Amino acid sequence: MYLTPPVALHTVAAHLNLEKYMPVTIENVGPCRKKLRVEVPAGRVAGTRAEIVEEFRKEAALPGFRPGKAPEPMVAKRFAKEIDEEVRKRLIPDSYREALREQKLRVVGMPQIESVEENLTNDLVYVATVDTAPEFTLPEYKGVKLTKQEQPVTDEDVTKLLDNMRDQQADFATIEDRGLQAGDFAVVTYAGTIDGKPIAEVVPDLKTLGEQKDFWLLVQSDSFLPGFCDQLLGAKTGEKRQVQVDFPADFPQKLIAGAKAAYAVEVTGIREKKLPELNDEFAKRLGAESLEKLRENARKGLTAERTRQADAELRRQLVDHLLSKVEFELPEGLVAQETRQIVYDLVRENTMRGASKEQLAEKKDELYAAAQESAKERLRSSFILDEIARLEKITVAEDEVNSRLAEMAERYRVTPDRLRAQLAERDQLDDVAQQVLVAKTLDFLIASAKVETK
Repeated sequence: MYLTPPVALHTVAAHLNLEKYMPVTIENVGPCRKKLRVEVPAGRVAGTRAEIVEEFRKEAALPGFRPGKAPEPMVAKRFAKEIDEEVRKRLIPDSYREALREQKLRVVGMPQIESVEENLTNDLVYVATVDTAPEFTLPEYKGVKLTKQEQPVTDEDVTKLLDNMRDQQADFATIEDRGLQAGDFAVVTYAGTIDGKPIAEVVPDLKTLGEQKDFWLLVQSDSFLPGFCDQLLGAKTGEKRQVQVDFPADFPQKLIAGAKAAYAVEVTGIREKKLPELNDEFAKRLGAESLEKLRENARKGLTAERTRQADAELRRQLVDHLLSKVEFELPEGLVAQETRQIVYDLVRENTMRGASKEQLAEKKDELYAAAQESAKERLRSSFILDEIARLEKITVAEDEVNSRLAEMAERYRVTPDRLRAQLAERDQLDDVAQQVLVAKTLDFLIASAKVETK
């Protein structure tokens, strides 16, 4: 976002001059949206055209003339279309930037250039539709009252974390001398049908619901499908069973909600989870010198995580406070762009969680509405924080951007140079600087806030 100060615009259709000769007309066409009609004068157009014709002449090879020796009128006629295009490519961007600078317009996003023409006086005239940053009055942003919730790490918390570590390091022993018990892992191969038709055909987007080979399944009542595991209790390796499943009416997959299914199941293996002993040997497996050191590291890690959570909550409170104190319109183009990105992220996340195309289609209106609301909140908070940063002269240094890139690269497991190149290809390097600016502005605001600790 641009951090130049907002200015009052002239009335609709007010005619202004840029430098000496370039009239610009500004028309308000919606909240934060304006149309600029720019007239590049004939003299400037002619001068630029003459330069371009000369450049073409130096390279042109026309019949009867050596390269660079053809007469200018002949070159201008032969390459008229290409020359016109080059004139516009040079004059429109330059004059557009001049118009923004002279009128002090805080434009966000890319302009929509339309109605490019040369009028009877050979002026170059075009219309640019632009989104502009909103104008608003900041509320009081220093000394905001915030509440910080402290959650001290207890011995029980440390024990739970160590138990999770043991669970992640567990071994699975093969069981051959008994049948399945609750808590075992059954290795099963199954295929299901509904009214004799394979479920994999009924629900092609989720074939694993219909059939699977050597599938690991934790044997407990609420695992997998309703009643599936209970009907496998006592089964031994190699045993085959018929399992009946009644899908509830509110089952997420609508195509089989309320249906009765029959599964042919073979138990191909039984595994029992074996947790490692909590001792010094276990600690060394995880890179700690001893169990005591592992506990110490676990406590430090939990403490750091809770500190991060508490700080994030403070930032959320602060942003919510600012948003509640000021209202303003947003650029339509930015809202649409941000909404599309959020919808894309939501669809990707839900797809990774197993949602089908049909489920997403059913929820598309709900997803879009939620994404649009989130987009507006993000943009409003971003504009507010940008304005605070401008007033408080908070800036971002190159080494701060580099540090942020290094952190991101480590998280994504790529080199900083590689990450920088990827972001540059997607034109997202400025986003990194913006992230740093937002973080610094929030740090500034929290440092000035009145924080009550509970």
